[in-house]
Amino acid sequence: MKNSSRPLASGGGTCYNEGMKTLVMCCDYGVDDAAATVDMLMHAAADAYDGAALVAIAGNVPAAVSLANAKKLVAHLPFRTVPVTVVDTTREVQPAEFLKHIHGNDGMGDLFADDRGFCAPVVPFSAWLETLPAAYDLLSLGPATLVPRILARGGVERLVLMGGNIAETPNYHGYEFNHALDRAAFSAVTQNFLHVAATMDTCRHPRLNVQPLAVEGEGLMARIVRRAQAMTHVSGEKGCYLWDDIAAKVLRHPEWFALRERTDRDGNVLTVAEYTHTEPYLKIMEQ
Repeated sequence: MKNSSRPLASGGGTCYNEGMKTLVMCCDYGVDDAAATVDMLMHAAADAYDGAALVAIAGNVPAAVSLANAKKLVAHLPFRTVPVTVVDTTREVQPAEFLKHIHGNDGMGDLFADDRGFCAPVVPFSAWLETLPAAYDLLSLGPATLVPRILARGGVERLVLMGGNIAETPNYHGYEFNHALDRAAFSAVTQNFLHVAATMDTCRHPRLNVQPLAVEGEGLMARIVRRAQAMTHVSGEKGCYLWDDIAAKVLRHPEWFALRERTDRDGNVLTVAEYTHTEPYLKIMEQ
């Protein structure tokens, strides 16, 4: 999976050529989406991706807020990465909440004041679908509403989604949040496509809880994790898990996880990732 010989490229690419391996991320830009995006883009070239599409979906925030947050995040990346395209889904019908008590006033921890310096292309979702490459990995980190339309194009090589719960206590109306917002889409994806799910059971592992820990460093990942940690103290959550970045780790480091088939309350048979690595989250944060 790794290929450190591929040269880095600056952001701002626009088109994908046939045969490229692309990273597609569907993110409803909250704090943990930001962590996952930084993680994936930091390693994208070494992981043999030639480009990345950040599909700014609704979920934690409305689609327009998610789009604004994606642009702010890309504008403030402190490293060079593969060409990035931001995908605008504001014309698509999607379910959403605005969880300011969990993710801050802008939904992404209020980490950035503006998107000054942003220069990547922004493409409407329907137009972007027409340019989807023949080979891509898909990391779904919010409600799965638009995921079936992406998968219907074919070409997916690996599909990882953050969503669902088996034994862990649900966090939204009897379900995991992403699952709850669009149960039909979640079922359509998990029943019809090979996948690996980073469920609540995956993420709520003692070694992945950063709430009681001191997070050192001034890098962007450390700043994001500290902000997530602070927000859990405000919201009263028991534990702080970088849910979406754990799903990113499932995609990037499958050797850290065991796969088990589990059936959820809706009868979906999920291929659930179980964390078997011995290192705590802060040790693997930037790996």
